[in-house]
Amino acid sequence: MTANPGIPFEIPGYRIIRPLGQGGMATVYLANQETLDREVAVKVLGADRAPSEDLIKRFENEARTIAKLDHPHIVSIYEVGRASSGHLYYTLPYLPNGDLSTRNDSQDQRRVLAILRCLAEALGYAHQHGIVHRDVKPENVLFDKLDRPQLADFGIALARHSDVRVTREGATLGSTGYMSPEQARGLSLDGRSDLYSLGVMAYELLTGDLPFHGPDALSVALAHVEQPVPRLPPMRRQWQGFMDRALAKDPAQRFQDAADLLSGLDAVEAELDQRRDKPPLQAWRARLAELPASLWVGVTAVAGTLLLLTMLLWPKGDESPETRFVTATPLAATAEAAVPAGETAATDAGATTASAARLALAAGQLSEQKLVTPAGDNAAESYLAVLALEPNNSAAREGLNQVLAALGRQVDAALVGSDDATFASQYEQARMLADRGQLRDSAAWKDFLAQRRSLFEQRLQADVAAAASAQLATLKRPAEVLAQDQADLLGKWQDAERQLVQAEQRRKAREFEPALVLVPAEIGANRFDHAFELGRTEVTRAEYARFVRATNRPAARCREPLRPLSRLKSLQWRDPDFPQDEDEPVVCVSWQDAYAYARWLSQQTGARYRLPSEAEWQHAAASLDRSGICEQGNVADASMGSRWTLASRHKCSDGRAHTSPVGRYRASSLGLYDLVGNASEWTLNCSANTAWDRLLQSDACKERVFRGTSWRDGPDDNAASRRGSSEIDLGYTTVGFRLLREVDSTASTASTAH
Repeated sequence: MTANPGIPFEIPGYRIIRPLGQGGMATVYLANQETLDREVAVKVLGADRAPSEDLIKRFENEARTIAKLDHPHIVSIYEVGRASSGHLYYTLPYLPNGDLSTRNDSQDQRRVLAILRCLAEALGYAHQHGIVHRDVKPENVLFDKLDRPQLADFGIALARHSDVRVTREGATLGSTGYMSPEQARGLSLDGRSDLYSLGVMAYELLTGDLPFHGPDALSVALAHVEQPVPRLPPMRRQWQGFMDRALAKDPAQRFQDAADLLSGLDAVEAELDQRRDKPPLQAWRARLAELPASLWVGVTAVAGTLLLLTMLLWPKGDESPETRFVTATPLAATAEAAVPAGETAATDAGATTASAARLALAAGQLSEQKLVTPAGDNAAESYLAVLALEPNNSAAREGLNQVLAALGRQVDAALVGSDDATFASQYEQARMLADRGQLRDSAAWKDFLAQRRSLFEQRLQADVAAAASAQLATLKRPAEVLAQDQADLLGKWQDAERQLVQAEQRRKAREFEPALVLVPAEIGANRFDHAFELGRTEVTRAEYARFVRATNRPAARCREPLRPLSRLKSLQWRDPDFPQDEDEPVVCVSWQDAYAYARWLSQQTGARYRLPSEAEWQHAAASLDRSGICEQGNVADASMGSRWTLASRHKCSDGRAHTSPVGRYRASSLGLYDLVGNASEWTLNCSANTAWDRLLQSDACKERVFRGTSWRDGPDDNAASRRGSSEIDLGYTTVGFRLLREVDSTASTASTAH
């Protein structure tokens, strides 16, 4: 490991880069894991001081807890150990996108729903495993490179049936702003306490503020116990029922588990969908109904005052009526109210002059980019005021079209900049303008939608072409927003996501997939019931080493056949007691090792790999030439020198006393290498073949069969008929393996025809 002068310890295999942050019991560092060349986070207990016994127990408890939990929204753990200084540490993924406390999604209810769902699923999984988190808060929700929320910091988590006591009886470890009433009182806790904390987070995400306050931590804790659930703002009233249950003082009245809470979120989303699907007039009525009564009282008082002032200041005598509109107010309703009772509306000439003043004002607002804000001083309201006076005023309609186009440019800039909040906000403003200005059927609105579609599809195509999964993920929210008017765009995003997932699977398949040979159902006079694909060569040391690095699989016990003293040696696949290059077949691997390798490769590629059965191996061996054995494989010959062996030797010499690089000798008629010599090969079959064998053995498959000859076998052994068996957890210096990939029935039929 490369030492960092500012770090008072070293961790083998890691290069510490810099500190990321410090908590109550540990310091987290950014590090490079040198063997895999990847960035990780390293959490070190008491890096700057000697930790107490309590902290050590909490740290060990956190590591054990996380190790038990394997969930896409719970931070995983890579490794646990001690640094050179003796400090405990564990490594975990580096999550570069910050925590939830740094974000403001209060204007994006769909995003809030998505985050809460992920965390509820994570908590539900932890609760099913008997783990209560006890410190659910925004700082403990981190975001990975794909911006997915991850629940972290199980330092004070409590496991059922655990003997570890990390706090004294009645202690209230946790964050007071988010703790449940029972946690504040030091009572026993279950998963419903975590769900209460999640409810507090939901309130904060929606409003930007906590539900309970106080001058100190004790006052806040008491507020959780005593104060009623606060009311949400009118624009969030569809969440109130959810919040009343989530923040109920009595756990029996709360959501009883994560599934119950997820059903509550479904109900909120259904109401949001219903509101979104309302016709424009109903939607406006619903929005107006949400405004508080006090606001309506204020609006009425202002309107009444304006009307009274208008009547008092109305011009007398020969004063020209045009002067009444010199200082035009921004609201059309005020312009109409300016006509005294009993008088007719302004003359056409007066209306025209007023409209001209409004249009001039609107043009200035438009040039200053005051499109829809601030209230009372923006181009949209000014143009709408003109249309209230003159519904057919073409200049005002063209002005609204220009406002709509400018909003479109802001929407596009937010899309390019991946600013979801601005994108959603400005797009919603455009939709509201289209409703108020009756633009839904206009060419301007259709052009607005077409331009947004064009840019969105360009981004999709570019991200797919560049295989930019992270960039594509940023388009999900815009796709959901655009789908309000163009439903197919969300489907296009989902199709693009599937394309990238499939492309990644294909890339992995190309990276990990071995060279394969199609073995047809017919080989000369030999008939088999299906075709399959078999590895062109045996699995090499380099390929197996990659598997071991990825899985940390320990080496199996190993023996050399007919050499009892080999038991005294520590033989394993890395050191079979003779030198090997990376392109030679891996030996000293047990049947269990070979089976695990096949499963791992299947997971990496999405294909179905396994060991061949005896019958399949023998069918493939039918492609061997019965003559020229020394040309077809690395067998026992004069190259072995004075090495003691009971086997006779072939009268040839290839210069290889042990194994040879794969693919060096002549292939079979199908193109399969090393079916002769080099290493015998594991198969799926049990050595107990008869019912009597199975009856006598408690485990009918405690031994498995290998087929073919190896580097130790001479002319007395036939490659096609050579058969042996071994315990499933024991390897031999003469046994390796190759893999079979299954093919579907269509491919099988095609193979048979071939």
